[in-house]
Amino acid sequence: MQVMARTSGGRSAVATRIATALVCIVTVALAACAPARRTVYLPPPSAPAPVRLLLVNDVYVSDTLRDGSGGLARVAAWRDSVEDAHGERVLFLFAGDLFSPSLLSKWYNGRQMVQAFNASRLDYGTLGNHEFDVDREQFTARVTESRFRWLSANCRYGDGAPFPNVRGWDTLTVSGTKVGIFGTTVLAEYRSWVRCSDPDVAARAAVDTLEALGAELVVALTHQFIWHDSATLVREPRITVLLGGHEHDGRRIARDGRLLIKAASNARTAAYVEAMREGAGWRLRDTLIRPARGWREQQATAEITAAWRDTLVRRIGTDRVLGQAPELIDAVDSTSRGGESRFGNLVADAYREGTSADVALVNSGAMRFDDVLGPGPITAHELESVFLFADETRVVTFPLTGARLRALLEHGVSQRRLGSGAYPQVSGVRFAFDARQPSGSRLVGPLRREDGREIRDDEVLRVSFPSFPSCRGGDGYEIPEARETCAAFEADATRAPRSAALVIAHVERMNGRVVAPSTGRVQRLDRPNR
Repeated sequence: MQVMARTSGGRSAVATRIATALVCIVTVALAACAPARRTVYLPPPSAPAPVRLLLVNDVYVSDTLRDGSGGLARVAAWRDSVEDAHGERVLFLFAGDLFSPSLLSKWYNGRQMVQAFNASRLDYGTLGNHEFDVDREQFTARVTESRFRWLSANCRYGDGAPFPNVRGWDTLTVSGTKVGIFGTTVLAEYRSWVRCSDPDVAARAAVDTLEALGAELVVALTHQFIWHDSATLVREPRITVLLGGHEHDGRRIARDGRLLIKAASNARTAAYVEAMREGAGWRLRDTLIRPARGWREQQATAEITAAWRDTLVRRIGTDRVLGQAPELIDAVDSTSRGGESRFGNLVADAYREGTSADVALVNSGAMRFDDVLGPGPITAHELESVFLFADETRVVTFPLTGARLRALLEHGVSQRRLGSGAYPQVSGVRFAFDARQPSGSRLVGPLRREDGREIRDDEVLRVSFPSFPSCRGGDGYEIPEARETCAAFEADATRAPRSAALVIAHVERMNGRVVAPSTGRVQRLDRPNR
């Protein structure tokens, strides 16, 4: 309320007295309500910064893929942009498999990948099964060259000595939070210089240790099958985030406010997780990052990748076109591991034709292209890039009865093997199976040749199969009938043809038009075929 009383000579005496009285009343009231001492009012404290985690797994090449996806330099640049935006560290993690297999790793045993991950400023990696494809000396050199820390709580040298630069667990402070992280590696039939123990026992001991050290957030970095990781999350409620590898197609399971996540192989995706404090627990938010054409690249990683690309050309010569594919050929790992694929049929046909076998089998894990071919030119370098192991995926041929062939196929389509590298691509044989049936009864009806003739149990066939399952029991196959052939192969590997050479020759015989065979050799009765 404002009182305005004016005269020609100024404020009247009455108005002045009224104003003075009002000022006194307000002053007395404020004095009565004022605190005894001065209070400084501050804005409420901001919420703690989240712990930011970025995962890639099963990265065999640092370069972008032929479909324009992936690229380690892109992932590193994305991580840099998040750190710049928030002013907080992003913990960059890798869940196993980089030393092998790749075209360059045939000769350099993963040295190019360690250099690329060093440039990208990786923080931690867990050992994958393919880290042990190289020999002991090369393995030791690679882990020693790594500027990041390797984790594996359950693997050591065969003599019990610890690996250099490899720990079971570690702690560090990220965004004001003490983070505990540990790694485990899948159990498999490794070379004699490697010894891995039960990963579950190792995980429990690591979590106990991290808890005793006061870790506020426990992160598991694993290279195991999804069913094993899922069971780990159930058994160990103290793990908040499990970041995994081994599967190539990306997986995600949320349970009790906790998270199990895997990215797609070769950095086709990266998994980004933010862990935010919420009371006494954590609230998780995850995003799938899909590097693509047009993304910015981190310069240091891009330069390393380009240098090794030039090395490949010097090693195997200039690429050459073998023919033209009129349509896209899907050679992605998950396609061939999940069932019959047209690309798998092409490779199996190349085996059978090149070895003059009656039947050819390809364990899907032998094919590691994990990309698409065509449409357009198909080159020799592309087909060389399908078979990436240091032994160059040699193919051996041996006699096998119809009954034993049935047993091998039964093994390959067992429930445990479906979706894995054991799944058999075939040529020269047709069969049906039902994955719902018990072991030993999944194949339904007789085996048949391509012309429909039944293959008798006592009939002896010439069968071609890669040396890994045939001679080393890879993917769980047991083939005593191949022992004599394998002994000759071990004495002189050149006795067995290279898979890449067989496929290149097969494609060249297509007279310039590269078409993958249609499916229909395998009938799956428990679900419609693709």
